[in-house]
Amino acid sequence: RLASAEDIESVLLVRNRNIMALRSSLARVAAMARKPAMPAMPKTQFTEPAKRRFAALPANDGMGGKTAKEVWLDDAGTYPVIIIIGGACVFCFSYYAHNIATNPDIRVWKDKRKHTVIRNWEMSSWGHH
Repeated sequence: RLASAEDIESVLLVRNRNIMALRSSLARVAAMARKPAMPAMPKTQFTEPAKRRFAALPANDGMGGKTAKEVWLDDAGTYPVIIIIGGACVFCFSYYAHNIATNPDIRVWKDKRKHTVIRNWEMSSWGHH
């Protein structure tokens, strides 16, 4: 069967579209290949001597010019952290204060240190053990 002129024309049209798409893709790839991956470093960065910092100059604190209050209290996610750490500190303080006040093995004042008692494990004056 012989191909009609319309069939040949449609085949050529599709072929031309494919060639144009391939050319535009290749042009984009070539443009990306010409672009440097990283910008060139300035030449003055390593040629100048480093400037000295003195104690009178403010140091970069890494907080972007914000105060500690702004950094910690502007974010709502820090409140649970503050509460948990505060609760742990209160627990530790109260535990050690309780032990200092009630444990017979801990002697804070000198007058109680003079009267050393060898621990008798049958003693029940301290109720925790």
